[in-house]
Amino acid sequence: MTIHEVSENVFLCAANSNTTALVLPTRVVLIDAGSIPSMVETRKEIEAISNKKVDMVILTHFHSDHTRATPVFSDCTIVSSTLLLKRLKEAKRKPPEGYELTFPNKTFDDQIEIQDGTIQLIVKQTGGHTDDSTFVYCPTYKVLATGDNLIVNIYPFAGKGCNPDLWIQALKEYLSCDVNSFIPGHGPVVGKDEVKEFLDYMVEVRTVMKELIAEGEPKEDVLRTAGEVEYCYTLRDPEDQYYRRWKEQYLSGWYSVWKKEL
Repeated sequence: MTIHEVSENVFLCAANSNTTALVLPTRVVLIDAGSIPSMVETRKEIEAISNKKVDMVILTHFHSDHTRATPVFSDCTIVSSTLLLKRLKEAKRKPPEGYELTFPNKTFDDQIEIQDGTIQLIVKQTGGHTDDSTFVYCPTYKVLATGDNLIVNIYPFAGKGCNPDLWIQALKEYLSCDVNSFIPGHGPVVGKDEVKEFLDYMVEVRTVMKELIAEGEPKEDVLRTAGEVEYCYTLRDPEDQYYRRWKEQYLSGWYSVWKKEL
C-alpha cells in the first residue's frame, strides 16, 4: 500500500484498489477497505500521520477488492447503502483467516450526510458500475471518491446490476460538484477533464449501440462497431488479454441493457 497526499487532509492509499482517507476535525474517515494485510498497515500509518483515530469506513460498492478488509475495522462505524449490505450478505464470503465476519452497521437508502465540525460528507448511491455503486463527496475539501464508476488507465468493468444509463447520470452529477480531485476506484487521481472524457466516451458508445440496435444489426456487429469507439484513457497495455476481456464484458453488458430498452 502506497500513501499519497492528494491535498491537505486528503490521502490516497493505493494498492490493488484505492482507499481514500479524509482527516476530519475529530477523526479519520476511510472510503473503501481493500485487502488484508495492507489495510492493517494503512490504518496505522494514517493514524500516525493525522494523530487521529480511524473510526468510520464508507463503502462504495460490494466487490471484494473494496470490502475485503472490513473486519480490520470491526471497532468502527461501517457505512453503506441498504442495497450494498444486501449484496454483501448475498455474496456469502468467508472472513479472512483470523478475523470475524463484519458487515456495515450504519445503512441508508439513497443518501446520507455525515457532519464532523464544519466538514460535511455527502454519501449517495447512484448505481452504474453496480446497482449499489455509491460516491462520497466532501465540498470543503473539494474531493469526490467515485468507487468503480471511474477507473483510470484500464477498461471499466460491468458488475452485478450494471446500468450504463445510471452510470452516465452519475458521471454528470460528479461534474456538477465543485471538485478539484476525483479519486477513482483504481488508478491515479484525476480532474474534471478526465471525467468528462470518460462521460463523452460512454455517451458516444450509447449513441452508436442504440442506432445499430434500432436498425436490427446483429449483436456481434454492434459490439464490434462499439468497440472501435476511441477509448479516452491511455491503457496500461491495450493488448493485455485480461483487460481486453473486461472490454468485451462491459460492452456486452451495456448492449443487453439498451437492447431491452428498444
